[in-house]
Amino acid sequence: MKTVRILLVLLVTFGLFSITPAFAAEKTIDQYYIDDVDYGHGAYEQLERFLYADIIDGYEETEVYEEDGEEYEYTSILLKPENNITRAQFTKILVNAMNLTSGEIKKSFPDVNSSAWYYNYVQIASSREIITGKEDGTFKPNDKITRAQMATMIYRAFNETVDFSTTGKTFKDVTQNSYAYEAVVKTAGVGIVNGYGDEFKPNNSAKRSHAVLMIDRALHLESGTAEDELSVIQTVNRNVTEELSLYSEQQNLEALEALYRETTTGYYLAYSLDNQSLLDDPEYSFGSTTIEQVGEHSSRIISLNKRFAEVKVDNLKVHVSFSEPDMDMKFEVTVDISGTAYLKKTDGGTWKIYNIVHDEEDYEDTLTAAMAGN
Repeated sequence: MKTVRILLVLLVTFGLFSITPAFAAEKTIDQYYIDDVDYGHGAYEQLERFLYADIIDGYEETEVYEEDGEEYEYTSILLKPENNITRAQFTKILVNAMNLTSGEIKKSFPDVNSSAWYYNYVQIASSREIITGKEDGTFKPNDKITRAQMATMIYRAFNETVDFSTTGKTFKDVTQNSYAYEAVVKTAGVGIVNGYGDEFKPNNSAKRSHAVLMIDRALHLESGTAEDELSVIQTVNRNVTEELSLYSEQQNLEALEALYRETTTGYYLAYSLDNQSLLDDPEYSFGSTTIEQVGEHSSRIISLNKRFAEVKVDNLKVHVSFSEPDMDMKFEVTVDISGTAYLKKTDGGTWKIYNIVHDEEDYEDTLTAAMAGN
């Protein structure tokens, strides 16, 4: 078991990218394990992105199991993609996805109590005229949101940052007399919403996966800037070079944690901090490890919009020397940890990494082989 933990530490160190939880209560790595959505789901990529970037939280489920006479807890997250979504829930996701803050309050609703979990999200959306409420002045936060209502809120929210000039497809069940006509036609025109043939089914209740898909499509239609491009590359390169440098400086854990919190967010911060704790655990001794970058890596933007970015990191190679006299273990190995960094812009306007996916070549196999040779 000790050998496995040493390997985990090495692999974490090789990550060279990191993560940062929500502003209030810090999330743990367990709170990012999706238990009810498989890779084949049509919205898996978007649901994972929203969870990893702290746009959604999901429903936490904890199981207790026993092993070798001791009890352990296993926490996983249920996203319930096929469940209907309420008006309050959709409002929260939309506000979080766009990093919206409150402006001048335009309207308050008698059925939205200040003690309700959704109060601030509704206030923010109302201040930006994304929601206007029902004819009787209420908001009906717990009602299931319809497809027409979702399209309308998305159109209002993104009207200033997405080009809706493309002529959209019309649907026979959304007439020009409908309050949602313009929103449905415009959002369909840019591919944010889809219909069912020549029908949109505006009054159907929407699923949670549909909400995430629509918002994600809108987010990726917003244009990034040259300033965003520069900031994204700087964030990735800083994370790579400084982490290597700090680890080489006798495992400067305090500075490493500060770097993680400044350059990463969501899933990847929780992952990095969780594994970094092994390095700081007095119960374990990890021998002598040195890590040096081999050559220079390159970083290039794959995609960039107003709030999300993907950066490809190539030729990121590190040489690892490891020795543990007590275990009669010693090896040297060079591994390529190139991959793709995924970033989001925070509500403070800074770019942070929320996930890293390494290239297909599995560097864990290289490390395992090196260790097996000892």
